[in-house]
Amino acid sequence: MPKRRFVVLDRDGTIIVERNYLSDPGEVKLLPGSAAGLRSMHELGLGLIVITNQSAIGRGIINKDKLDLIHKRFYELLEREGVFLDGMYFCPHLPEDGCECRKPSPALLISAAQGLNFDPSQCFVIGDKVCDIELGRRVGATTILVRTGYGEQFEKEENLQPDFIVNDLKEAAEVIKEIVEKDKRGFQIESEIKWSYDRARIHLLESANIKRKIVENGLEKIVEAASMIASSLQTGGKILLCGNGGSAADCQHMAAEFVNRLSKDFKRPGLKAIALTTDTSFLTAYGNDFGFDGVFARQVETLGSPGDILIGISTSGHSKNIIKAIESAQSLKMKTIAFTGSDGQLTKMAHLSISMPSTNTQHIQECHLAVEHIICDLVERFIFGNEDQ
Repeated sequence: MPKRRFVVLDRDGTIIVERNYLSDPGEVKLLPGSAAGLRSMHELGLGLIVITNQSAIGRGIINKDKLDLIHKRFYELLEREGVFLDGMYFCPHLPEDGCECRKPSPALLISAAQGLNFDPSQCFVIGDKVCDIELGRRVGATTILVRTGYGEQFEKEENLQPDFIVNDLKEAAEVIKEIVEKDKRGFQIESEIKWSYDRARIHLLESANIKRKIVENGLEKIVEAASMIASSLQTGGKILLCGNGGSAADCQHMAAEFVNRLSKDFKRPGLKAIALTTDTSFLTAYGNDFGFDGVFARQVETLGSPGDILIGISTSGHSKNIIKAIESAQSLKMKTIAFTGSDGQLTKMAHLSISMPSTNTQHIQECHLAVEHIICDLVERFIFGNEDQ
């Protein structure tokens, strides 16, 4: 998360009425709209600090105790309006003293940033004088000149060039709100993009890791499945496929690769394969009349013959209609191959089970498709020869 942003404010002519070397606490008076503006800034989650040049101390007009009384009154008036400052910083020196703390020097602002843990370049500096705008420039902050106090007079200076010029703190708060909300939207978008990249990377790496495990432990069964299918097709058999949802789509995909061909570059005749997931009239009729558990078994009983192969695809390994289809196929002396996840009843029922080492449905399906493509490729080569050799 980004650090909390702060508003750095001048005191005289910005928050309170400008007095020439204010020396009486009784003369402290809030400018119209200043309290409302400060409240709005606070509601945006912004911190509020005041940095003020008080050369009246260096001139002997007031002392530190009198300044404390003035600031006590200042705080009281703000708190009555529901405004609470995070800090007050002042320079007591004369301009000719050459101190490091007098505005436009950024020393007090940098000290406040270190103490309150905020980034000076991300703050808003508001004042009615040239030194306030120059202070903001020196730290790379957003600068706002208010026309209260001396602001209207300095507005005409060509070299001043604040980022924004407003009538008072109430208008300043409106400008800041627009900036903060825009930046927040930008941060949210940036965070979402980073989160999206991280999530995508994690998914792909996890999927790749599962495929690596298949390479290490599953190649034998993949080759065996391809050999079984090739033998069946070569002796006049056919391939029946069944599955639900994404696995139903895999059935259609795999059947299409067999009947058509996997690659346009490898010319060969069509291979007999039927996806039992495509006849919607039968599926809905049987499901409506007798229930969904038997929709594939009925088709196996009708279309299957000894020597055929049934491929049942189930990410969970527990799909009842796939289990019944496997049972029906085996009763017809058909060979059965199950594509599953890491567990499930089907892993123990089928003649050959190709289990993906995962319980994540998406990753199982991704690996199923990769294995299905490999099997189609091997079957083509087993039957029609390997042109690469």
